[in-house]
Amino acid sequence: MRWTYFIRQKFKVAFLLFCIMACSITIRILEDKNVKQMNKALLSMYADRLVPASDIFTMAEHLYAKMFLLLAVEREVEWHQDTMLALKKRLITHTHAIDTLLEKYEQTYLVDREKAFLKGFKHELTNYKERESELLAADINQLLKVVAHVQKAKAALKAAINALSEVEKIQTTVGKELMADVQFVVKGTRFFSALQLILSIIIGIMVVALVLESKSMIKSNIPFNLN
Repeated sequence: MRWTYFIRQKFKVAFLLFCIMACSITIRILEDKNVKQMNKALLSMYADRLVPASDIFTMAEHLYAKMFLLLAVEREVEWHQDTMLALKKRLITHTHAIDTLLEKYEQTYLVDREKAFLKGFKHELTNYKERESELLAADINQLLKVVAHVQKAKAALKAAINALSEVEKIQTTVGKELMADVQFVVKGTRFFSALQLILSIIIGIMVVALVLESKSMIKSNIPFNLN
């Protein structure tokens, strides 16, 4: 019955080799999946977090530039038509820049929290634009009304700046969460690599043990000869 024993041993070895192949393929598939997830997360971090963060910073600069203009004109003792035209031209320049950046930011991937804060900022920005339009349409001969419009515009602009600051904070928070997801994927990849190594070592030891066992059985089946 020696031949049946060898067949069983070969089947065991073949089965263990099959297990190695199956485990390696499975782990490889999981690793590829993790790499794709990590690549997607990193691309999202760049396109939807780093670039928009720069755009938010630039929008804030334009808003503060508007505030500087309002503070400057507030100190004007006398208003002239040229003063109003110059103010309008500079404010419109900043408005166009903000609108362009805002439209670009809205095209990025936003979670629900970001959408909510962005909606609040757009509301405050719209309110400011209305106050700004009232200021630019004011009669320059009525100084007190002009000053009142400037103060209203300043208050609305301050609210818009605060709302944009909230957008920036939530954007940073979501970026940190995304970074944590990337670190989790990296840990998963390391785990699968370690698991593959451990399985290979265990199965390799089992194969060696079977080979040694088969050699031992062969020696034990050799008839003992006193001569």
